Amino acid sequence: MRRTKRFQIKAAAAVIAAALLAGGCAGAESGAESPTKVEETTTAAKAEPAAPESPEGVPEQQGQNGSERAGEPVNGYQLISDYGVTAPGDLQAYELPDGLRPAVEENQVRAELLTAVYINGEFRFRLRIEDRSVTMLTPEEVKAVQEEAESAAAQDGTAAPDDSYVEIDRDKGLYGRSAYEERLRAEEPGGGGTLSVRLTGDGVAEGGYTPNRSSSTRQYVESGEGGYLLTVGEYAMQGKPLRAEQPEGTYELLVPGFQEAIRFTLEPAPVYESLLEIPGMQEAGDYLIWTAGSRRGEQVEVQYFLLPGQWEEDYRYSFLDSKLDYTRDGITESCGHSILSAQTRLNEPLSGIPPYRMTVQQTFAGPKAQEGGNYTLSLRDLLLTSPERSDEITLTIPQDVEQLDQDIEFEDSTIRLLKIERGDEPELYTIDDGVDVMRPVVYIEVQVTDRDPDRHLINLQGRKQASEPYIAEVRPNVERTEKSYRSSRVMGLTVFYDEGDTEVRFSLENPQYVEDLELELPVLMEE
Repeated sequence: MRRTKRFQIKAAAAVIAAALLAGGCAGAESGAESPTKVEETTTAAKAEPAAPESPEGVPEQQGQNGSERAGEPVNGYQLISDYGVTAPGDLQAYELPDGLRPAVEENQVRAELLTAVYINGEFRFRLRIEDRSVTMLTPEEVKAVQEEAESAAAQDGTAAPDDSYVEIDRDKGLYGRSAYEERLRAEEPGGGGTLSVRLTGDGVAEGGYTPNRSSSTRQYVESGEGGYLLTVGEYAMQGKPLRAEQPEGTYELLVPGFQEAIRFTLEPAPVYESLLEIPGMQEAGDYLIWTAGSRRGEQVEVQYFLLPGQWEEDYRYSFLDSKLDYTRDGITESCGHSILSAQTRLNEPLSGIPPYRMTVQQTFAGPKAQEGGNYTLSLRDLLLTSPERSDEITLTIPQDVEQLDQDIEFEDSTIRLLKIERGDEPELYTIDDGVDVMRPVVYIEVQVTDRDPDRHLINLQGRKQASEPYIAEVRPNVERTEKSYRSSRVMGLTVFYDEGDTEVRFSLENPQYVEDLELELPVLMEE
């Protein structure tokens, strides 16, 4: 039987009490916000992880201001809002002053700057756009939209999509139109919308900087009797060094559709001589974990990241299950599970932050704030993604079935290839312009052996040397017998090949494990 490790974390009372924000989590009252649809777009590319650093430190010193020069390394750890923690020797980072979220509002639309960071010639921004200019379509207009969609589908998807309306809930037949998005299309036909944000200010090159990587998520949020269209995006301006020694003065972020720019300043991120002196950092067995949260209306936003032992610093970490509770006057009420995990950012670290030190962001529902009380975040089933990749595997395509006896060794598991079988019929490989593309396959039966009794392999990736972008040519066959990721078993692989091939060549990479780990963490809330 695999054992489950449980920890109840007790943070320093003085630190937590000084920063707890009044609030509550009982059942949501009438008018509470709730997301109904999410769409995500991204132009992100995965970056190579920086060299890992040890998470150990001496928990005695207090946080101090950083270096006075943007190009100088700092002798300590920097906690950067929404991104994670750097290590000693990384360059000085600059960010928004604590608690500052500058915004502009015009014509029922509000653009709010959630995060602004500068480090090592890279700017990162997270921007929240709340669009209340959306009006619902009439039943007659909805019918026309649906007929047009059916007509486009009948043309094998070759017809240009109609972007003049917002799909709120297709099943309920709810559609709307946004005056703000119509204004964007009129100002910049065929443009990149909010992707065309531009930064100007002291030290910025003439003409300003624009993003070279971006990611955004859009959802319709019901609020009271109405609702609004919410877009949260992240924008990276990489390779954009300042001509000044450090950020200074006031900067402006120009957002399409707004006459007024968002104005903000940057200040050095605080530096800590050890990880344990960072507010919100706690010990959990073999790990260190940091949590922080803030309230936004009737929702609670929580961030966390987990620091492993030195031997596993290249792994990525997150939890498969999370729950937030609120305790006030000895009574504990549940905010339930997260209603949204923040996939609203680039899937690559900020300069100086390896993947294992990136934050996970989640949103929980809750009622209006109350006086007193505190929050506890419960995390369960730690998901670990290894960066390992096997050597290339070459297998002959059989006429029927052939037995195999080959082991693929990873740090925490062994995958034995048992047999390979040629598929009888081609399988769906991709859809190209509305047309199904079929290709022949082989099936490979595998047997997985876990090396660590507390860790169980639940998934992995496969890649062929000449793989097409964004198409998985090697697909794991995963069986799940219960409603739990811990019951998942990798049973085999489906490998596509081209007609006439006599062998398949591929590698296995990024094995994912679930570790039995349960944490109960007090959440350090922004005041």
